[in-house]
Amino acid sequence: MSGVETQPIRPYDEPFRAERAPFLWLAEREVLRFLNIWQYSIVGPVLSTILFVIVFGSVLGRHVDTTDGVPYGQFIVPGLFAQAIVNVGFFNGTTSLFEARRDKYVNDVFASPLQWWEINAALVTGGIARGVIVGAGVLAIGVPLTHGGVERPLVFVFGTLGVLVVAAQTGVIAGSLAKSLDHVYSMESIILLPLGFLGGIFYSIHQLPHAWAVVSQLNPVFWLVQVERIGLLGSADTSAASALAVVWGLAAVLSVWSAVIFGTNRLKA
Repeated sequence: MSGVETQPIRPYDEPFRAERAPFLWLAEREVLRFLNIWQYSIVGPVLSTILFVIVFGSVLGRHVDTTDGVPYGQFIVPGLFAQAIVNVGFFNGTTSLFEARRDKYVNDVFASPLQWWEINAALVTGGIARGVIVGAGVLAIGVPLTHGGVERPLVFVFGTLGVLVVAAQTGVIAGSLAKSLDHVYSMESIILLPLGFLGGIFYSIHQLPHAWAVVSQLNPVFWLVQVERIGLLGSADTSAASALAVVWGLAAVLSVWSAVIFGTNRLKA
């Protein structure tokens, strides 16, 4: 147009600077993913766990003798706490990664500037965050309800962190293997749930015959329950050193397995 001065286009010499690190964007997405449906992802698992505490601890506990000198209601809280954070950590990673693979969204993520380990870490962060929130809700209600406490805080903190990593990495690995939604749900109902109920949540292995006690110790969930029971009650069927070593050993093995999957970029297949 006449009479209108046009400004020359100046070259842009400044290097691009991201507003935030790409990892933080992906981690935020994973957290917001479950927070947007908090009624189901947070409140649901907390309420279902507290119902177990009420039914088994408050009602049946009146008719059950103390277990290892601990009131039955207090005895089952650590195991139910472990089961709650394992379930949500597992389910969070499984569904998130499966949906990303199904919708081909994971291909876009791998094409971004993100490193493979950042993608894995963001998915694990989402599972850990969900486990922390649900676990805090369970303890906030379950501990006062059963008049319990945290007897060994350091064991509880480091043990719970290991359990969170185990749960989140297991979910990510399962999400990389699932071929359909049926696989996602069957992994939880056929594998995770039975291991939880046979992991010493509702009983001590001292109450079992020797052979079954040995079999119970082969169950990885047993060690997750033990480390939480030691942290909250002060003692369990194993020593604190053994429980922490096994839990963090599991976390290391699962993290390496997950790293192999992401490092070799097998998720696009």
